[in-house]
Amino acid sequence: MSKNKDPNSLINIQHDYIYNKIKSIQQPKQIYNLVIDKKVETILYKSFTKEQLLRIVASVELIDSERRKNTYMTAIYMVEQSIYNMRCIMADVTTKRYKKGMTLFAYQDENVDPKATKFFNNKFLSNPGVADYLDYIGRINFEYNAVETRVFLTDDKTPNSMPIYYNKNVLNFVMPQIKLVAKCLLNVMISMEEYPFIRFYRPMDANYDAKRLPELIADEFQQQMDEYCRSNQNYPTPEVSAKTRSILLITDRTIDLFAPLLHEFTYQAMAMDIVQGLEREGVFKYQSENEKGEIKDVEATLDDENDEDWINLRHLHIIESSELIVNKITELVKNNPLMIDRSKASTSSDLMYIVAHLKGFDEERKQLTLHKTLIDKCLDINASRKLAEFAADFEQTCCADGVSFEGERNKHLHDDLIVLLARDDLHINDKMRLILIYAYYRGGLIRADFEKLIKFIGVDDRHITGLMERCFNNVDKLGFQLFKTDIKDKPFGKQYFHTINNEGTYNTSRYTPGIKTIMQNVAKYSLDREWFPYFRDIPLDDEVVVTEPKSSSTKKDLNSSGTLRNPRIKASWASQTGTTSSNLSRYGGGGQKQKQRIFCYVAGGITYSEIRSIYELSNSLNKEIYIGSESILRPRDFLIGLQNLSQNKTLDALDLNIVKESSKNEEIPNFLYNDGSAGISRPVPRQQVSGQQQQQQQQQPLSGRGSNYPPPQQHSQSQSQFGQVSSFQQQVEQQQQMYAKAHGSSANGSSGASGAGHYKKRSTKSGSPESSSATTGSAEGSSSSTSGKRSRLKKLFK
Repeated sequence: MSKNKDPNSLINIQHDYIYNKIKSIQQPKQIYNLVIDKKVETILYKSFTKEQLLRIVASVELIDSERRKNTYMTAIYMVEQSIYNMRCIMADVTTKRYKKGMTLFAYQDENVDPKATKFFNNKFLSNPGVADYLDYIGRINFEYNAVETRVFLTDDKTPNSMPIYYNKNVLNFVMPQIKLVAKCLLNVMISMEEYPFIRFYRPMDANYDAKRLPELIADEFQQQMDEYCRSNQNYPTPEVSAKTRSILLITDRTIDLFAPLLHEFTYQAMAMDIVQGLEREGVFKYQSENEKGEIKDVEATLDDENDEDWINLRHLHIIESSELIVNKITELVKNNPLMIDRSKASTSSDLMYIVAHLKGFDEERKQLTLHKTLIDKCLDINASRKLAEFAADFEQTCCADGVSFEGERNKHLHDDLIVLLARDDLHINDKMRLILIYAYYRGGLIRADFEKLIKFIGVDDRHITGLMERCFNNVDKLGFQLFKTDIKDKPFGKQYFHTINNEGTYNTSRYTPGIKTIMQNVAKYSLDREWFPYFRDIPLDDEVVVTEPKSSSTKKDLNSSGTLRNPRIKASWASQTGTTSSNLSRYGGGGQKQKQRIFCYVAGGITYSEIRSIYELSNSLNKEIYIGSESILRPRDFLIGLQNLSQNKTLDALDLNIVKESSKNEEIPNFLYNDGSAGISRPVPRQQVSGQQQQQQQQQPLSGRGSNYPPPQQHSQSQSQFGQVSSFQQQVEQQQQMYAKAHGSSANGSSGASGAGHYKKRSTKSGSPESSSATTGSAEGSSSSTSGKRSRLKKLFK
């Protein structure tokens, strides 16, 4: 599996930033122990593997765990600047646990946690032992949760942030949450060396309590950025000033109320939305057959940015993903007969080939099995819940202001709604979504109509009033008056930013989120300044740079589902040639000028359709565009969020992480005052320490995800000491080298029979070509064998 080497990936940027910060404070011939807290642990292991960290430091430990006394080591504390963590450090000073200490406190403005700031100045720094113990006190801006190449979240402990902003019972925590959001945005900007223009969403004639939320976030972010620049006189650096200045747009969930209710029929959205294990636990459980023919239970998560199949399929329509994965499996089988049936190996060269490619082929097979199984699961659930067959066309027509896929106005949507609500095979949550979507389309309904519809879908009479109060009443808090006082009242008027596309798309995927339209105008500096004003700095005329899209037709690119597809998808274990000029161009090499970066932050949650739109815009507009929030909302999450806005939802019932953090115990465990000289096993074997000394003397940087540094050259003996390479793996590598010498090819793959699966361009519904590459002749065979299934599926997607 090849690594994601995109230098503009948030995960790679965060990795390199942390790596450089740690290396900048280290001294030669010193042994370091990295001490982290639980929040930092979550962020760190998203960007680093354990093995990669052990090439920089001798060991990694949690600050509040039982740690052994190591007086020959220097501790690097990479933790939050909380009272709890500072007391843990003071306990290490008391017990003389380490020779010396160095701190990389997570940066935060003094006003974010005034109590911790006061403790730091009055008790921590004034402690003589601490002053003598610490050789270095520094700050690091890395606290944001990079979940994808272009997606970040403030943390991973807030599954739904809607109650924080829109529930009056949580009013006291709105400003603390805004400070945390601004802190997250500041960390993103500093780690990426940006100093952005700030714009925010200001709904005109709005009449709801949270209407100034984007402006408050913009104000707090500007204050924190100004304070950071005052504390760091060299920022922004000349390099930052020389770049095209970035733009940060801050909005909230009220900007688009359709998006979180619609089912998205791309692979990623369907997997995360309707597969229960992924929706609720983030884990997909399935059964797979191993090489021995045994059926094993397997668990998988879909968060690996190094999985090429996942990266290139996740934003495609589920039908396209199904066809492409079948083609790739067919081609893999055709091009690797020896790996499929190893009994055909008749010569020593055949055996050496099998050994050289065994590990890579097995990884490829497992990944393809995972995606084939998951895609089939999504299609089966879709068929059983009738999402595409019945509900989706109704949803899209409502979003299109009553205009059908054929371009005709549907004057009988109310009859269609009754037919859908009467179906027994539609889930109750889907029926609730349809009622809300229809109410948006109509500009509100009278209360009596809502009660009739809810009763019609099978809700008991005693629950109708409660459901009305818990769910539908709360839509008003998002800026939409759902209830009309009289049937003759005019429909509620709300400014919508989404668009409808009928060309080159499926009837179930006509809706384009408002975020896509808005960000496209942001990139062109054509966004309305009344609805989206600049907070303070306004670009001058000579700073407004309108970059033409890479392709001739912007509209075609924006709506093309193939914009993310890699035109040459090869098996990572197959033979590879040197880096081409096209690869250098893709990853920003070759001395090209860095593209402008544009950021969007949506307070209250983002959707998978909006995430997909950001990737598409990055490709079509030739800019680096990113999106962030506190959580990713699915339709079920949005309905739960609406219910959590009720007055009867207390802080205890909401179970919010920000509330838990405010009441966190500041007393540290008593065992930290033990020196740990006995009774605690070493976290790292002595061989690792000696290997660490040797590695630091060589001063070779770490090769991590997307890092530009070369990997350290280590002998097999030192590798086994770190537990990174087993004896079997060493034998495989030796066989690979022998095979390469014998055949004059790369040790990582074959010279001719590579398992490269190249995806063909697919024509859109209107006949316009989409991006792709040539496919080998095996695609025809797979097409004929699966034509029956595809034709059945396409009945659901016109």
